[in-house]
Amino acid sequence: MRRHRRTLGIPLILAAFWLAHYRPRYLIQSFVLVAVGEMIRIWAAGHLRKNQILTTGGPYRFIRNPLYLGSFLIAIGFCLVANSIWVWLLVAAYFALCYIPVIRQEESVLREKFPGEYRFYSAVVPALYPTLLLYSNPSTEFSWWQVGRNKEYNAVLGILVAYAYLIFRVGKLLKSFLL
Repeated sequence: MRRHRRTLGIPLILAAFWLAHYRPRYLIQSFVLVAVGEMIRIWAAGHLRKNQILTTGGPYRFIRNPLYLGSFLIAIGFCLVANSIWVWLLVAAYFALCYIPVIRQEESVLREKFPGEYRFYSAVVPALYPTLLLYSNPSTEFSWWQVGRNKEYNAVLGILVAYAYLIFRVGKLLKSFLL
């Protein structure tokens, strides 16, 4: 599932675009949620050293899966502007069927790779919601180079394309409504 979640996401995104009934009045709220979600993802990507160390710096001090929290906020932001129960249901099903198994699999790998350290870290830091209690032993510093290495530019590009489409579609709808 880990390898296929992005591939499965493409038909979901296309279906969401098709099912959406865009509400321009939610564009600002949508943008705020998406921007916060992407900022969390960039912050996390700048700390994440995949397969090298147990990343516990930056947002990983508050939550074990900040990239998924950011993705969730981005999805909620787009659901708001889509204004369709079907889009909400598609997104909820996608997160439940794809992300939960991926998180379990990733945690299993981390338990094997970093047995003592991960056991302590996972006992202190929640998996899916942030805590106010900071993990006391951060392992990494933020690096823009690491953001690029983790290919976070793909998420930024996807967001820009989605908003360009939304603005085009909403503008087209408004124009046809006004004429």
